[in-house]
Amino acid sequence: MRKRRTFSKEFKRKIVETVVSGQASAAEIAREYHILPMSIFNWKKDYKAEKFFENDNVRVRELERLVGELTVENRLLKKAKNVNNKKIKREVKNDNN
Repeated sequence: MRKRRTFSKEFKRKIVETVVSGQASAAEIAREYHILPMSIFNWKKDYKAEKFFENDNVRVRELERLVGELTVENRLLKKAKNVNNKKIKREVKNDNN
């Protein structure tokens, strides 16, 4: 009995991008790599569903969350700075009178 071959996400992505870009047809790639054309068809569906980018999506979501936190922190610091500047201006104005 033959062992079932497994392919990495990177390999599948490379194959699909080659087919989608028009550099080669699915049949040509299937013959070259001894892969069933149906496998390439399934990989294309997975590619369109972004299954090959799961790790990338997790990283993007984490970075977006971090940007959100930093934006909130930055806004609070700006408000605190403005409040502090107004307070200092009032104190200077009162000292001059």
